[in-house]
Amino acid sequence: MALKIASLADVRALGHEYGWDQRMIEATLTQAIQLCYAERGMLVEVEVDLGRGQVSARRRTGHGEHGVWVDIDNPLMPTIGQFMNVMELRLWGDGAPGRILEGDVQGYRDGGIIYKVLNQFVYIPENLLSVLDYQKKPAVGSKQVLALCASKDGQGMRIATRRGKEFVAAVMECYYPRCISKIWMGASNSWAVIRMQADVMGKWLENDGVNVKFLQGILGLRRITLIPEGQGLSRQEQADSEVKHFVNNAWRKCKIAELQPHRVVIQTPLDEPDPRKLRTFTAMLQKICPERQVVIV
Repeated sequence: MALKIASLADVRALGHEYGWDQRMIEATLTQAIQLCYAERGMLVEVEVDLGRGQVSARRRTGHGEHGVWVDIDNPLMPTIGQFMNVMELRLWGDGAPGRILEGDVQGYRDGGIIYKVLNQFVYIPENLLSVLDYQKKPAVGSKQVLALCASKDGQGMRIATRRGKEFVAAVMECYYPRCISKIWMGASNSWAVIRMQADVMGKWLENDGVNVKFLQGILGLRRITLIPEGQGLSRQEQADSEVKHFVNNAWRKCKIAELQPHRVVIQTPLDEPDPRKLRTFTAMLQKICPERQVVIV
């Protein structure tokens, strides 16, 4: 039996879980209730006010100018499935580029992955897959988040992506709005360095970094490194602070031998002679402080 929505508190909690604002939740519930009545051949007007905790509805009786509007004492409430279906349709909207959606893996083609989003098929070509998906394709039927692109493939399917800074930023904004201030991507888009406020960063790292690990899996990344926004009285002090935190959090065994406005000298550990790791670390550091010459010793 379908589970009915028992109260507006259930709707609010469900909406907040997905990061929806109050206006969007109200509009979605309004439409879902109208559809409940439409299935019974009834045209109704509905108004939802989450702030007051009220749902009001009225239906038309009679014909033409002789009809009157009659208030409905206990308006029908949709099932959770009906509510979610309406919300998904609203989320797809006009399919604007950059829109974040959840898709079910349907199959594979030419190294890419075909998804089903609502009643639409979406294709992510091989070069837009996340690094983890590229190395090991997700199972058919599994769910993944993706971002729509503006183009279509040769068969008319909408193109989407699970790769790059814009994708990472958009997904994180959906799950944790207004938490991040900048993102850098490295290691062929498999490593994200994320800057955020220090107090927010502390919450992310609670419980052995459960939030970071969750997002890492959602985004298909090998690694996420967090750094707090730079602290200091001047911009230079703030920039120096961010460099210090990055070096400490990204490769703790490294030491900063010199830190000047136009130069940073990093002393690497002798017991970890890994050229690939060194190249990746150096390239990311250069992205974080492009105004400085990076010297590795």
